[in-house]
Amino acid sequence: MSSNTALIDAATRHQIFVQLYSAGREQEAAQAISALIEQVAGRLSGNELTGLSRARQQELLMDLRLLADQLNDDISDKIIQEAIDFAEYEAEFSKRMFDSTVRTSTVLPSMAQLQSSIFTSIMNVAPRQGYTIRDALQMFGTKKSEQIVQTIRDGIALGDANGTIQTAIKNLAPIQKSQAATIVRTVANHVSVQARDVVMRENIDIFTGYEWVSTLDARTSLICMNRDGLIYPFKPESPKPPAHFGCRSTIIPIVDPKYDLASAVTGKRPSVGANGAKQVLATTTYEQWLKRQPARFQDTVLGPTRGRLFRAGQLSIGRFVDSQGQTLTLTQLRQLEPQAFEDAGI
Repeated sequence: MSSNTALIDAATRHQIFVQLYSAGREQEAAQAISALIEQVAGRLSGNELTGLSRARQQELLMDLRLLADQLNDDISDKIIQEAIDFAEYEAEFSKRMFDSTVRTSTVLPSMAQLQSSIFTSIMNVAPRQGYTIRDALQMFGTKKSEQIVQTIRDGIALGDANGTIQTAIKNLAPIQKSQAATIVRTVANHVSVQARDVVMRENIDIFTGYEWVSTLDARTSLICMNRDGLIYPFKPESPKPPAHFGCRSTIIPIVDPKYDLASAVTGKRPSVGANGAKQVLATTTYEQWLKRQPARFQDTVLGPTRGRLFRAGQLSIGRFVDSQGQTLTLTQLRQLEPQAFEDAGI
């Protein structure tokens, strides 16, 4: 196989570690959210809020907002510090992975380069909109603080007792934990990808571009299904994961042929299809893999109508998304591909 195939093998196995690392950070974030909720709720013991003057109510709400903001800032600061440490580890891993598959030794970027990349690069996690890590964390913290304060404000307006308001605040914990976990997963993958990208660019004489590598299972998004196996040049406009919140895709470099070890060993990548977990050839793209799955699995992944269009209408996965990666509605698809609907009998 080429170095490219060996890199797919190594990178997809390493993604399991990235997800395990993320799970640990998610647990930390969940514990921090619980502590935040408990502290805010604890401040509501004492005089009933509805019995206070309006001025005193507003003063208390402002104090609670400042408390929530500070606690959310503490969570963000911890995530950012861990991102710096994780970026260093991921850059070193990428170097080891590259060195084992090319005919030369690669060079590590400086910590300044790594930090600049992970904190200034945009995560294009929404169509036509993107965020830096700090943007995403600040947006999350602001919205969560507002949610807590609004819950208290609503309780006061309804004349609820303090205990009822405290319960309402505590009921926010599950959704806030879930959203925090999504942010943490997205940040971890962004850091991993950016660290690898910086190492690749530091060795641009060895690498000519990079390949998008998605996860072969039923949870992969349409945009990542379509991009799996696509090769991009080192240009600012070339997309990189995460393509959406919770994205699990990664990238590997394309090795210049003169540095390619061209090992005879066949590389593999993991997949989880209709018959459970299996190893498939590293060169297998998501679309090729999905075509080998039974119709019921294809329908689970794509939806029944898109599944029929994929099979009988002969539409590729790429036809289900627009140029920005946003999923096309069935109405839009019918307008663009009327013959495919006719062929599929829809």
